[in-house]
Amino acid sequence: MLTARVQVTATNEGRQTLVDTLTTEAGRIQSLFDGCELFVVSVDTSNPNSVMIAEEWSTKEHFEAYTTSDHFKQTMAAVGPCLAGPPNSAYYVGERVGP
Repeated sequence: MLTARVQVTATNEGRQTLVDTLTTEAGRIQSLFDGCELFVVSVDTSNPNSVMIAEEWSTKEHFEAYTTSDHFKQTMAAVGPCLAGPPNSAYYVGERVGP
């Protein structure tokens, strides 16, 4: 299993576009890509320009299929101009120990 944690900071002008685009992505990503077990978008209540994405993929290969897809490139093209800086990302490989 691969878990991804991505924190991004939006510009004031781009915040709503970023949140709307990522919310749409969260609602459909599991049906578009095999192996996606979780895709959650959260907005920091103390800083509304700070957005966190948490993802779980059944394998690293499933995650890589998503991140190299045309769909991912289109999403990044839409959200890229909304970002105040580069994403802060971390990836973890592990195994599920619970249900």
